[in-house]
Amino acid sequence: MDNTRFNVISSRVRFARNVQGIAYPGSPVDRDKRLILPDVVERILRGRFDYDFFMVANLDDVRIKALVERHLISPALVKNRAESAGIVEKTEELSLMINEEDHIREQCVERGFNLRGAYERLTRIDDLIVANLPIAYDRDYGFVTACPTNLGTGMRASLMMFLPALTLVGAIEDTVRVFTEKYGLTIRGLYGEGSSAIGDTYQLSNTRKTDVCEADIIEIVEQATNAICIAETVAREKLLQERGGEIKDKVRRSYDVLRNAYSLSSEEMQRLISDVKLGVICGFLPQINTFALDALTTRLSAASITIKIGECAPHVRDLTRAKLVREILAEVK
Repeated sequence: MDNTRFNVISSRVRFARNVQGIAYPGSPVDRDKRLILPDVVERILRGRFDYDFFMVANLDDVRIKALVERHLISPALVKNRAESAGIVEKTEELSLMINEEDHIREQCVERGFNLRGAYERLTRIDDLIVANLPIAYDRDYGFVTACPTNLGTGMRASLMMFLPALTLVGAIEDTVRVFTEKYGLTIRGLYGEGSSAIGDTYQLSNTRKTDVCEADIIEIVEQATNAICIAETVAREKLLQERGGEIKDKVRRSYDVLRNAYSLSSEEMQRLISDVKLGVICGFLPQINTFALDALTTRLSAASITIKIGECAPHVRDLTRAKLVREILAEVK
């Protein structure tokens, strides 16, 4: 079995870039220059792909929350909403944040284990940015960034990983420590630094960006990903050997609840989806498309449902979420 097929939800590559001669976002000087930057970047990318361009100050709080939940913009961009902007591809694979911590944050997300595909696509966008703007670069240190930890390539390669067995056998903390020490990586929760691992989902990403080239970063993260998938497989085999009956009962109950629930909170849905995905991996449930299940966590978040049906009470959102889950699961194969 290709373990990465189930354990790697998505692959993301991100570049941090800054324009020479303009103060970093949040600084009290050069604000007028920073306000012009979103229009400049948008003109550079015009016609390159199909996207939505927006100033964050023009969005309501619900739409902002939905974009954060989809990992298309960050909370840091929202904090600087008076001068920040976003460019989001219609497919939501490519996106750029302008005037976040750095002047420009570019990212590409590919489904599954495809860091190289994400890197190659984002590099084409980055080449346009670098060719058309005076990007800050130092011959000794590489790309100059607002945070010293991003100096060098300014690149972060990360995987969104589903690691239920390591969590259930109580080995996730030891695994995090080992991989941090061996590969120089970091493992965080679903929404990055300081967040928790909702639905047994974690972000694995590089920390080293200096004295290493972009190709080396990709190689290191790929090696670590394959190794952690092996660790997850070992943990799963141990889990099934020791608690197989309990796990089978748990996942089948969760599957039945998802298919029949009349009301579902976002937190309960995420927990049940985690159980169902584990059941698919273990062969206890039909071979449901796990990528479709992953999409439910963002498509049916509180903000996304509010956009879909309008402002409503929490219990109405829960009723709507359960109805949509029932309909989607009836179609998912």
